[in-house]
Amino acid sequence: MKKLLLVDSDKDCSSALRKQLEFDKTYLVHQVTGYQELQELKEEKKTTDIILVNINKSQHDTVVLAEICDSFPVSQLIVLMPDDSFLKGVCKKLDSQKEIVLKPIKVSDLLTAISRKIALQKSGGKDLKIANYGFRRNEKVLINLDTKVRVRLTEKETDILWQLWQAPQNELSRQKLLSDVWGYNDEISSHTLETHIYRLRKKIENSSSEASILTTTENGYRLNLY
Repeated sequence: MKKLLLVDSDKDCSSALRKQLEFDKTYLVHQVTGYQELQELKEEKKTTDIILVNINKSQHDTVVLAEICDSFPVSQLIVLMPDDSFLKGVCKKLDSQKEIVLKPIKVSDLLTAISRKIALQKSGGKDLKIANYGFRRNEKVLINLDTKVRVRLTEKETDILWQLWQAPQNELSRQKLLSDVWGYNDEISSHTLETHIYRLRKKIENSSSEASILTTTENGYRLNLY
């Protein structure tokens, strides 16, 4: 059973969320309301696998998050927040690591995000599986598991795969993928994304015209891991 620490200033909200997270007995959830309680647990050397911080639109929550970012490994953090502009710049570690999950979110999608976080912790420097490839993000390379052929990736191609790999249901809208990979830039168009997707498919698909790994959805793209 994985240990999950829920930090939320709203006790009623955190109690409801805790019940849902503990429903299938996969996670043991301990809830605290702020940074000081979290520090006390750290001093007592109580371990946890994931720290889930639920942010509401208040100055208190902003301060708490900044302190948590400075005191705990980013590899443990998942931050739930109302919109991606509210906390922009509050914690540069989170901005760069993309540890933010936007609300509202289905509990099933949140559980998927938590599972991916734990899988990433376990993988360490090991390959992440994408279909019949091993994905080495830091090396910007895919390795065909059958032929052992290495497929070199550009920085943007690597970012596209990474964002889709960690997304709920491995799916993102075009706009979300654009903002995650290129940031908030009015000069970047959906055509830019489509061009990169086309080139990436040529590298990884048996047929770029009949994609089975990186597929198009109604609003964006999905990465099929299996």
